[in-house]
Order: sequence, then C-alpha cells, then structure tokens
Amino acid sequence: MTDHNPEADAATADATSTDAGTSGATDSARDRAVGESALDVFPDWVGRYRVPIGLVLFVLLLRPVVALPFMLGFESIASTILILVLFVAAFNLLFGYTGLLSFGHAMFFGFGMYGAAIAMSGHGPAPELPFLVGATVGVAIAALVGYGLGRLTVGKGEIYFAFLTLAAAEAVYFVANRDPLGLTGGSDGISGGAQPGWVESFRGELTVTLVEWPDPILEVAGWLDDWYLLVGIVFLLGMGALWQIVRSPFGRSLIAIRENENLARAMGIDTARYKVWAFTFSGAFSAVAGALMAINNHGASQEWLGVYTSGDTVLMAVLGGVHYFFGAVAGVFVWEFVADYLTDFAVIDLGFVAFDVSRELSHWQFLLGAVFVVIVLVSPNDGIWGYVRAYVGRATRRVLEVVR
Repeated sequence: MTDHNPEADAATADATSTDAGTSGATDSARDRAVGESALDVFPDWVGRYRVPIGLVLFVLLLRPVVALPFMLGFESIASTILILVLFVAAFNLLFGYTGLLSFGHAMFFGFGMYGAAIAMSGHGPAPELPFLVGATVGVAIAALVGYGLGRLTVGKGEIYFAFLTLAAAEAVYFVANRDPLGLTGGSDGISGGAQPGWVESFRGELTVTLVEWPDPILEVAGWLDDWYLLVGIVFLLGMGALWQIVRSPFGRSLIAIRENENLARAMGIDTARYKVWAFTFSGAFSAVAGALMAINNHGASQEWLGVYTSGDTVLMAVLGGVHYFFGAVAGVFVWEFVADYLTDFAVIDLGFVAFDVSRELSHWQFLLGAVFVVIVLVSPNDGIWGYVRAYVGRATRRVLEVVR
C-alpha cells in the first residue's frame, strides 16, 4: 500500500485518456509511477508498509532535526507539529479523499480541546474529571456534530457545504466567546489547572509520570517520561487508524466519490451516507488532536476555534498535497518551520555587508502565500510531497542505472 491512492491514479488515467486537455494530470501520474517504481529495489514488505515505516521514522527524527542549531534550535515545537499533522490528516480525510471542503474544521479541534480543558480544570460549574473522560466527551461531541451537520449539508452541493460548515464554526466560536455557564472562559479561554495530574511542567518542559521509572533506568533512557513520547504514540495510533480507513473498501469508495460521484452512485454506492461518515470520522480525529493540544498548551484558547485556524488547515493540506497521505506531514512541517525560522531570522550577513531583513520576514505568510499560489496554479493536488516523491524517484532510478 502506498501513501498515494492507486485508485485515484487509475481514475485519473481513465479520465485523461478521454480528455486531451488534462495532459498535466497525465504528467503527474507518470511522475508518481516513476517514484513508486524506484522502491522496487527494496524488499516487498518495505513498499507494502512504507506509510507506517515513514510515520515511525518521522516521529523518531523530527525532534532531533528541528533542535539542530541551524534549524530551529529548540525541540518543544516537535510535539506541536505532531498534533497539527494529526489534525490536518483528519481534515484531509474529508477534503483530499472525499472531495468535500470544510471551512469550519476548527470547531472539531475545539471540541476536543475545550472538552479536555474543562474536565481537567473543573472550569465553571463542571466537576473536575480525568483527562480521558473530558477527551472522550469532546471526541463524542465532535462525532455527533459531524454526523448531524453532515446529514444536513452534504446533499446541498460543495459550495454550500463549505459555507455551511463555516457558518457552523462561527456559531461555535460565538458561543465559546459568550462563555455559557462560565464553562469556556470567554475570550480568555481556559488556562488555570488545565493539566492532568500525571503530567508535570518544569520550565516549559512537560514530563509524564504515569509510570514511576527507577532512576537508573531514567539515567540511561531519559526520554521514557517525555511528553513527546506519549504524543508520538497517540500520533502513530491516530495516523495508523486513518491509514487503515483510507486503504479500506470504505476509503476506496470515498476516492471513487471524489473522482466521479455520478459514476459511484451508478455503481450502487450511497454517496451521501459515505460523505456523512467521512465527515464524522474526520471530526472525531480532529477532536483527538485538540485534546492533545489542551495538555500541550496548558489549556484551551479561543483563537484555535477561529476562522484562521480553519483557513490555515486548508492551506497546510494543499501545500503538502491533498492526494497523498504524507501530504499533511509535509504541509505542516513546512508551514511551522517557515513560520518559526523566518520570524527569528533577522540579518543576512554577506561578510562585507549585512542586511536587516527582520521587518520583511516578519510577514512570512506573504512568502508562504506566494509558494501556495504557485503550487495551486501548477499542480493543486500534488503539493510539496508530490514534487518530492517525483524528483527523489527520478534521482534514485538514475543512480541505480549508473551503478548497474
């Protein structure tokens, strides 16, 4: 199983054979085929399980890489990146695999975040409850809202679906801002006490005390009580579940609906029902990411419910490549890396002259927006990950041809 959808390739090939105006899609499919054939040099199981293998490698390498002095120089952002990747991958189950664009996915993330934060802190009249109870309630609310909203909106057409989800998210943002019963904290959000008893914070570093590891073991493996380890485990479980969904008959039906809904309906697929469940699963996994962020950020902030969060999610998904499972990984990593790197980058020193560019690079969204526009104009479905796979595949094949 690849990180891309072979069904989509087949459908694209069929479409391009009858439509001479889509030569760009043919080139894209050819590039993907080149990239996939480069894996022929590896054992079969590597190609079959390269998605979970890649996810494990990503978790293992992310933190040491971003902590390098010439990268970001600090490692705490690694946990945030993992959580956001899970969120964007959940969103992409709806957008990239089903073809439904939601402009209000921040509300699902917020359900998980506020559910966990309210439970952990006992905010307002709510009793103080374990994190898992609050997170479960948040995920359940997200799934119920996704199911109910999906039943009402998926049949209205793509444009109306996008704007109805935006309207629903704005309504949730308004309710949170009104602070009903003192639960959400209004514009201040929830911060005090929003941390489970099995997580300790010291100078911004989170440690997990679920297991009392003996000191000799911690001296050898100090990462055992690391918050990043727990986030990494939940990340792998969540991404693994999403991967199983997209490679299952259910996921293949979603791809068929995205490629040609009329044809899928003619084949007997209840397209409305599949869309509703895709929306439900997407909302539930988004809430899981939100619950993790509640611990990572020591509470819930109203800005995560805002329209900018939903917009950034769409941008990160498109930037990475909506037709690839690893598109979310590439999109979030580039987005977060550029945001932190360019914000802290102040001076270009050429030895004989130096330029202060801090003012210009503080508007990093403009630079990343230019990259986004280029990707959308050239190949909106492939994104950064599509280009990386194509060029790495070509380079690998040429190297192998020379060696042989």
